[in-house]
Amino acid sequence: MGTILVGYDTETAAVGEVLSLFTESPNFPQYELALDPHTCADALELLTDLHADVGVPATLFVCGRTLLHALEPMRAAKASGLFDVQQHTFTHVPFKDIVYSPEPGLVATIAASPPVALLEELKATSRVIQQQLGGDPVVGVRTPFGYYRGLRDRPDLLELVHEAGLRYVTSWGRNEENGNPTPWEVQPFAYAEEGYPDILELPFQFWLDVVWFDQHGYDTGPRYLEALKGAVDEVAEHDLVYGACFHDWTLIASDERKVGWLRGFLRYAQERGVEVTTYTDYWRRVTGA
Repeated sequence: MGTILVGYDTETAAVGEVLSLFTESPNFPQYELALDPHTCADALELLTDLHADVGVPATLFVCGRTLLHALEPMRAAKASGLFDVQQHTFTHVPFKDIVYSPEPGLVATIAASPPVALLEELKATSRVIQQQLGGDPVVGVRTPFGYYRGLRDRPDLLELVHEAGLRYVTSWGRNEENGNPTPWEVQPFAYAEEGYPDILELPFQFWLDVVWFDQHGYDTGPRYLEALKGAVDEVAEHDLVYGACFHDWTLIASDERKVGWLRGFLRYAQERGVEVTTYTDYWRRVTGA
């Protein structure tokens, strides 16, 4: 049957420092949407309508800064009962150094956050989500950007995750070339080898929406849908777990309301009989939490 975990990195108004490195990119007009908290409100309204219509849940991995800049839209999304809310750090800080080339000849390096700063980001984000939205304690974090091998061989970073009270990470989202698609053989696992058997990795495979649109163009939603349908077929035929990763601002930049690539993807998963659930519900099932 297969399982698809649906998660949205909800990060508008939290990524300005990173995007300042890409002002020369031809895609910067689309990136600018990620600077405006109104983009988040628009995306959350779209997602609420879409998920209510399709009838499947999802996880919002929200940055703390984004939450505070779009507080009422976030409260409305949470109140819909359609979304589980977990975290994406406070200001979209990296766990590891990021070397990124959005186009040939343009290379940027984003330095990893110092451990003390990263720990405070994690603690503060969980705290503000609980204070402003209530509900169960925050147990999951999507690491900004995603990495080849996730947090493998990094017990120092896993200790920060553990100390912050988080019990699953979704961090392996790149292939060995630091790009996409991430291969299907990367499946959920516990970090037992690093000494943290109680921390589960829920990787996000295939194409990140932002990487797809950067490489193929923000007007290629129909092509992306066909690629996503192929991913659903792979999941269904081989009984895989697919951690799907999308972004609030890319839904607006790619004109999801008109194109319908996300709606088409979720509908097709239902047609193929693939389970669609949240990252947190899957974590609970695997761990018995």
